[in-house]
Amino acid sequence: MISALANNPLFGLALTLLIYILMEKLLSKVNIPFINPLIASVVIIIVLLKFSGISYKDYNIGGNLFTMMITPATVALALPLYQNFDKLKKYFLPVVLGTLVGVVLNCLLSVGIGRLFSLNRGIVVSLLPKSVTTAISVDLSSQMGGISPVTLAIVVSTGIFGALVGTKVFQIFNIKSPVAKGIALGSTSHAIGTGRAIELGELEGILAGLCICINGIATVALLPILFRLFEGL
Repeated sequence: MISALANNPLFGLALTLLIYILMEKLLSKVNIPFINPLIASVVIIIVLLKFSGISYKDYNIGGNLFTMMITPATVALALPLYQNFDKLKKYFLPVVLGTLVGVVLNCLLSVGIGRLFSLNRGIVVSLLPKSVTTAISVDLSSQMGGISPVTLAIVVSTGIFGALVGTKVFQIFNIKSPVAKGIALGSTSHAIGTGRAIELGELEGILAGLCICINGIATVALLPILFRLFEGL
């Protein structure tokens, strides 16, 4: 019976949605800062598949529908950019400069980590696009010779980590500017960080959403050039 259920294309889709919604509701009441609904859902699904005997291949028949939605969801980011174009014009300089600095430092840090731990080139390339949204990062990593599953894991981890520690960093360094908070979360922690920025305030959320778009464009345009430059140092 379990096998027949798992072969249903809607099984993976329904299971993922159900567990995520339950975790989101539960954690909103319990409020454990270092446990994210996304992390909790992934762990629970892994445990369920492990002990139920359902293969990942069967689960992913329906779960893969979420992967298919990533590209149109990324394209849809153009909508908030258009809707908040006045904010982009007003804060153009900090948004663009903050994003460019983030892209450069991210590339430099990734190359530095690779050399420190003697990682092979494929792993280093997989780390490079960790601060942009999934559809862009996975495709860019693949084109540059990276390992897509590694990039996917790093992107999710980066988003969750940034969303969790971002507010603590703001407190430690006494950062009170909503502009700085929004740019920092959006340009380093993509959609997950933007969700956290929205919780902090309207302006933070708007600027974080804008930075996702700008960061994606800047990363695609500059990352291959920066990587070749830093790799040769």
